[in-house]
Amino acid sequence: MKRPTRQLHPRVNAAGLVVLGIVVALAKAAHLLLPVVPAVVWALLFGVLAGLGTEDSRKQAPVLPYELPLLAGFVMMGAQVQPEVFSEVGWRGLVYLLGLWALVVGAFLLAARLKLLPSRLAGLFALGLAGFGVSAVAAVAKHDRTAAGTPQTVATLLILLSGAVALVAYPFIGPVLGLDASTFGAWTGLTVANNAEAIATASTAEHPALLVAAAYKVLVNSFEGVAIVAYLWLFVPREARERGGFKLAIPRIPGFVIGFAAVGAAALLGAFSEAERETLGNLTHWAFFVALVGIGYRTRVRDIFKSARPTLTGLALWALTAALVLFWLTR
Repeated sequence: MKRPTRQLHPRVNAAGLVVLGIVVALAKAAHLLLPVVPAVVWALLFGVLAGLGTEDSRKQAPVLPYELPLLAGFVMMGAQVQPEVFSEVGWRGLVYLLGLWALVVGAFLLAARLKLLPSRLAGLFALGLAGFGVSAVAAVAKHDRTAAGTPQTVATLLILLSGAVALVAYPFIGPVLGLDASTFGAWTGLTVANNAEAIATASTAEHPALLVAAAYKVLVNSFEGVAIVAYLWLFVPREARERGGFKLAIPRIPGFVIGFAAVGAAALLGAFSEAERETLGNLTHWAFFVALVGIGYRTRVRDIFKSARPTLTGLALWALTAALVLFWLTR
């Protein structure tokens, strides 16, 4: 017997596009009126507010088609890969970056071992706070269904919260400790996960803080595809082992990782002019902005209040790693 083809009701697609467009416009307007609050915070906030009315009727609510902007944003981000970044941060910068990853992964691995955090949530926290931000968390959640939903939302909120804390605290800490512009830029670029908050924080210091922070963020973004594959390798096979019948195998590399790598390779070969990179960078920010509205829309607010403890634990671990990185930079 031939199975009927599953089709989405036209109302769902049309309603989802309309709701997505309206919420994106409202969030962007709010950011223009109050630009001191990062755009990504407005996107997530308005998405959450839009989803409040559907908290008890998720099955009847329109589905917001945000996966395509997320995919496009991740692929376009590869255009920001430039050879100059390596000369800007130098080999010492690569050592700092590896040290940051060791601190972050070690801290959250220890938290998971001590039962302070669920292992899957600790993995999402580590992925985002290692510098890869909300885009990496959203990307892996698309392929790791156990991470999608509340864990993804909690990790996203933690990353945004850490960025907001940095945006407020770093400009005060820098002058008090007498940090020079280069050190301040390196500290910001390494420890502030999201690009927008990192650049905004670095811009509060003198030149060349912004350039150094941007160089570190581009360097981190260059490894985002590798980090995502590493997460999938660590967590998705483990889930399969728990179900039984798992054979050790290399996981299929997601298409968005291949797309990012291809665009990044093209950027290294000089395929994009400075103006084209700037245009693609703006489009990337817009794509992630739209995607975050959809992520916020899927948020179950009641579950967030239940997750206050892991969020505060994650924030404390982030603050500890940021302090250790600062000590390393200034010793």
